[in-house]
Amino acid sequence: MRDLIAGERAPIAGTPVFALAGDSGEQPTLALIGLGADRRTSPAFPPIDAVTREMRPSAQFEDTARLKLDLDAIPAAVERLMLVAFDRGSQPIGRTVTIETAELRFAADLQGRPDAAVILIECYRHQGAWRIAANGQGFAMGLSAIAAAHGIDHDWVVRLIPRLQPPPESDYGRDRRPRGSGASSGSGVAIERNHILTNAHVVDGARSVKVHADGRPIDADVVFADDRNDLALLRVEAVLPGVAQFRPQVGLHLGEDVVALGFPLQGLLGTGPQASAGNIAALCGIGNDSSVFQFTAPIASGNSGGPILDMAGHLIGLVCSSLNLDRIRQSGGSAENINFGIKAAMMIAFLDSFGIEPQMARETRPVGRADVVRQARATIARITCEC
Repeated sequence: MRDLIAGERAPIAGTPVFALAGDSGEQPTLALIGLGADRRTSPAFPPIDAVTREMRPSAQFEDTARLKLDLDAIPAAVERLMLVAFDRGSQPIGRTVTIETAELRFAADLQGRPDAAVILIECYRHQGAWRIAANGQGFAMGLSAIAAAHGIDHDWVVRLIPRLQPPPESDYGRDRRPRGSGASSGSGVAIERNHILTNAHVVDGARSVKVHADGRPIDADVVFADDRNDLALLRVEAVLPGVAQFRPQVGLHLGEDVVALGFPLQGLLGTGPQASAGNIAALCGIGNDSSVFQFTAPIASGNSGGPILDMAGHLIGLVCSSLNLDRIRQSGGSAENINFGIKAAMMIAFLDSFGIEPQMARETRPVGRADVVRQARATIARITCEC
């Protein structure tokens, strides 16, 4: 058997059977995606997967770990086939994933990597024949990132990967709301001249979204919402007045001062931005959740999606939730200002999935709190949704 390395190509023909190989532990799930000449999903060949096990003349999953292809029966409009392995819970695969045929084998080593999905191999047409290429490209945002990059219907992803919403009894307090509940609002931060980052729960169930920036409302489209990591990317046609800069050092420091900006309690506190100060109280969330950190700057409903800044005015996190104080009080305890922000590393990985390169700051000189707020005003936006 011939072992391929990432990027290596080889001829392939006939009716190959691809099989996951390796230890007896839980295997990732397989999916096959057909692309046209424009590298977008081809209507002639919608994606198929080992979960629903659709049987086609040209492709069929014999079981959850074996895919049989009849390359001669692939529709002519399909120029390329991608075989993808992913974890159904959008957790990192964290292991070596090996795919093999009777003659070829390729191992993608994901140990110690954050990737929740990986393109194992690609079959592509070349001069009238089919060839195979070992790929191994991983995606920290999982199958959703691959789907977004190739124009695949997000509903297909949702059917495969359950949306990991916090359950109603969760200790995280987020502004979830039922559909049809009217208007709601939140906050966001510009990370590119036409893109704003906010929480997924801010735009959850929204029929329309507007971004209020530079003193005017602008229609916004939800490019993608990652419910598990509570991040959403919005796009506007207008050029935004400012763009936030990420701190070049991704790590956080316990006890360092921070400023939270946003638009809490709209209609009660006014339409302008509100700023509050505090510090980083813990480097993880509930149950040692390493994707978030705990901070003490006071926040309220509507702060969700707003930026958390260090004392140089650089973006280090995104407001996402508060501790469920009602549950704490019911149990006889007490707590104040226990809030959580999504770490910048998660935000950068999310943006990388869409090919957006975040702006990284060069200077890290601390400035006064008022200067932090003044510099950031052009980068924050109030978000309103009709649900």
